[in-house]
Amino acid sequence: MSSWNSRVLTASTFLLLAGLLPLLSADEVADAAPAPPVAEVAEESPPADDSILSLMLATGLTGLLFMGALGLFSLVSVTVAIERLVNTRRVCIVPADLVSELKRVVDSDRSTPADLQTVCDRHEVPIATILNAGLQRAGRPLPEVEKAMEDAAVREMGALRSRVRPLTVAGSVAPLIGLLGTVVGMIIAFKTASQAGLGKGEMLAQGIYMALVTTAAGLSIAIPSLLCAAFFNGKIEQFFREIDVALMSTFPCFARVEKRVVSASQAPEEDDKASARTQDSLVDVS
Repeated sequence: MSSWNSRVLTASTFLLLAGLLPLLSADEVADAAPAPPVAEVAEESPPADDSILSLMLATGLTGLLFMGALGLFSLVSVTVAIERLVNTRRVCIVPADLVSELKRVVDSDRSTPADLQTVCDRHEVPIATILNAGLQRAGRPLPEVEKAMEDAAVREMGALRSRVRPLTVAGSVAPLIGLLGTVVGMIIAFKTASQAGLGKGEMLAQGIYMALVTTAAGLSIAIPSLLCAAFFNGKIEQFFREIDVALMSTFPCFARVEKRVVSASQAPEEDDKASARTQDSLVDVS
């Protein structure tokens, strides 16, 4: 029995040594093998090109179509932003010299709507257009004048905001185009995986590239566009608050004109009443 046990132990030892010997020899060969030079490793694996152009070209034809659409949106956004940056300056909406002229005319007790009209004719800006709408109702009750100016202000603000709307549209649509590119890219990736198997990572790269690059491009266009739209809308609202304050000071001039018109209209009525009383007295005497 003891001899049998000794035989089994000896056989087990030999089997264990036989299994470990190839591993030990492989490790010794790997340790003995000289490491390749750094220059050879660099030559075998060239550095990857991570430029934006290479990423765009790696998306393939379908990805280039999406990138072309996003490029068109970016071009429109940049053009609109530059145009609004030039045309939403103070001098284009509420010039300081016009406000000072209005203040000078209003401060005079003898100012008339004709003086205000002269100031408006020298400027073609929204504040002049709004004041001109009120001047066309000069002599009417003040609520009518104020309503006319409010309607003109709403139209002018709508016109200015409509020119900012392309930025809002680009900021809303660009992420959707990027999301569509993401969905299409994932469809291409899963189709490739179903045909070639999951082990073909290099074949899946094209769809994944398109999925990620189009999403990043859409967000890169949407974020600046929405920020620019918010900036220009806030700027327009600030200018129109200043216009409201500047035009409120012109109401005393309209009030004086209204009083003169009312006085002039009441004078003939008083003359008619006086003549009627005279005729009544003559009738009574007779």
